[in-house]
Amino acid sequence: MMGWLPYNTLVVLFGAVILGVASGAVGTLLLFRGRALLADALSHAALPGVAVGFLLGLALGVEGRPLWPLLLGALGAGLLGVGAVTALVRLPRVKADAAIGVVLSVFFAVGIVLIVFIQQTPGGQKAGLTQFIFGQAATMRLADAQLIALIAFATLVLTAMTFKELRLFCFDPEYARGLGYSRAGLDLLLMMQVALLTVVGLHTVGALLMVALLIIPAVAARFWTERMNRMTILAAGFGGLGSGLGTAGSAIAFNLPTGPAIVLACGGLFLISLLLAPQRGVAAELIRRVGLRRQMTRSHLLRALYEIAEWRDDFASPTDHATLRTQRSWSRRQFRRALRALEARGEVSRDDRGVRLTERGFGAARRCVRTHRLWEHFLTTHADIAPSHVDRAADDIEHVIGEDLMRDLERALLAQGVIRKSGDVPASPHQLRTVEGV
Repeated sequence: MMGWLPYNTLVVLFGAVILGVASGAVGTLLLFRGRALLADALSHAALPGVAVGFLLGLALGVEGRPLWPLLLGALGAGLLGVGAVTALVRLPRVKADAAIGVVLSVFFAVGIVLIVFIQQTPGGQKAGLTQFIFGQAATMRLADAQLIALIAFATLVLTAMTFKELRLFCFDPEYARGLGYSRAGLDLLLMMQVALLTVVGLHTVGALLMVALLIIPAVAARFWTERMNRMTILAAGFGGLGSGLGTAGSAIAFNLPTGPAIVLACGGLFLISLLLAPQRGVAAELIRRVGLRRQMTRSHLLRALYEIAEWRDDFASPTDHATLRTQRSWSRRQFRRALRALEARGEVSRDDRGVRLTERGFGAARRCVRTHRLWEHFLTTHADIAPSHVDRAADDIEHVIGEDLMRDLERALLAQGVIRKSGDVPASPHQLRTVEGV
């Protein structure tokens, strides 16, 4: 034992965490470049290279089963697979997704055939090459972990050194080429980094799952920020954290294969990001939608009070609850919640006879009605919507109209003579509804 973890687990943890950090950082660039599926093809295409590397090691008399000849073979096969995809895409009638599917399936099938052949040959039964399909980090030795950590760290340093150029290339390849950067060179640089990480990750998470370690941390980080620098750092952190949690969890708590455990841990981080990210998360979006709906209900209630008073030509008298509720299909709960909110804001006052606008509420209601009618007039004059159908069509959009658009609408109505001066409330383009009991 070393600390609270077994020595072998610490070795695996050491290699997996550095691999996860590098994969998260490179995966961010890969995500914005739109090369996620190409990384999947590369990881599958690397499998026959593992078998070829093993056979070459046997032919050269390499004793044992060192990792480096297997990784060299995987790297060569992976780059060959990427080259095959690039060549196929240039052919007529072959799209990128079809080319990736062809290369992925063919190379992976060749790899399976070679591995089965090796297992059936004398002396090959203990090769253990099937572990490269799903990964088997538990068999990682210190020398293997050091090699994985060295390559992952070198890839991470290379990413940091070329981040500015690669970021520009991912967002605007044509502009990067205009500045003198080689588009083919930058694309090759990015794919070389992906290939290196994919190859060294085969031993940890396997050919089938390596693409998850490249993509999931980057996608999870995308929920938390709009800036690519921060997203890259977050993705690296998520990759390292997911790898650490998966490795520790598989060894201590759940006794699962390390590769799938790492991917499940990264998937958990993605799920947390999806649900709880403050700007893009599902919970935040749900809160915003509920808040907007409540704001819309309050605005509609203010507008109903204003229009009823306008129809009566009397803004001082209260309006009873029954009359107000006929203006919209509000539930009792919505209606009471909106009234309480408006009263708390000092925009309405209530007594036994009903509800009336305060001075502050009159100004707010007037702004709501003005925005609504400016948009109604635009729809009737420019969108060819009948005045009798325009009211509901304007209800949702009016709540997201910006000030610039409001000024443009007002200038158009001033030119048409619909309003006389800036700030006026236009007349309703359709006949006001008959108010029951008024």
